[in-house]
Amino acid sequence: MIRFDPVQVQAARQGSRAALEALVNAAKGPVLNLAIRMLAHREDAEDATQEILIKIITHLGEVRDTDLAGAWAFRVATRHLSHTARLGRVERMRLSFEDFADDLSRGQRAPSHLELTEIEHQLALKEVKVGCTLAMLVCLSRPLRMAYILGDIFEMTDTEASEILEIPAGTYRQRVRRARLTVSGFLQSNCSLQSRSAPCRCENRITPALQMGRIAKGAAHLDGDQVGQKSPLEIGQDVATLEAAQRSVAIMRSNPQFASTVPSLVHQVLAQMS
Repeated sequence: MIRFDPVQVQAARQGSRAALEALVNAAKGPVLNLAIRMLAHREDAEDATQEILIKIITHLGEVRDTDLAGAWAFRVATRHLSHTARLGRVERMRLSFEDFADDLSRGQRAPSHLELTEIEHQLALKEVKVGCTLAMLVCLSRPLRMAYILGDIFEMTDTEASEILEIPAGTYRQRVRRARLTVSGFLQSNCSLQSRSAPCRCENRITPALQMGRIAKGAAHLDGDQVGQKSPLEIGQDVATLEAAQRSVAIMRSNPQFASTVPSLVHQVLAQMS
């Protein structure tokens, strides 16, 4: 959720550049985290975040109640990512859960031959795990994906999420239930973090991920902002103690909070408005 200071909202509407920049700083984190989970690709998410921030700061004068400006801004973001944003690179692959399961089953190889340092190995594990869970979300349609992200990852109530999406609460509940069942079923059948009998292990995905350029040796792309983030092994140990219905949610929530600088284009817009 985006939280705006009503005083800053009012000041921004009166032309204060400092207030505008404060609002952008308050919005960019929540927007980017939503965008990455919707588009599963950092550059695509950065582009969408930039577009959303520009919409927010250029339409701020339309907000009637400054106390509700944060909720309005988050609604702008969800509407953009659900209906307006261009298909991202991962979305254009048109992955189904069946396609993704097939990809996982064909790309399993122990990484012992790679001669990675312990730091490189742990970084690669985290990158593989985050990339996999994000790609899994993209297997859902945008309406189901957004419902799942708001409800099970961002932990919004049915009332909050349905208001943000501007749909009836009953429709929202149907969407999140369908998404939850689909994601949970996929993880149960394929992911060893969810079920020890499942065939796919993060460690065995490092080699194909490096070969296909999805990750780079010693480089952080998706998970670089969370140095202390738990490893897949630690996540698996935590998940094993949960009830089956909550395991998939725990895996999805274990992804990091992604961070970014304010996009340069937003600075340009702020300069033009000052």
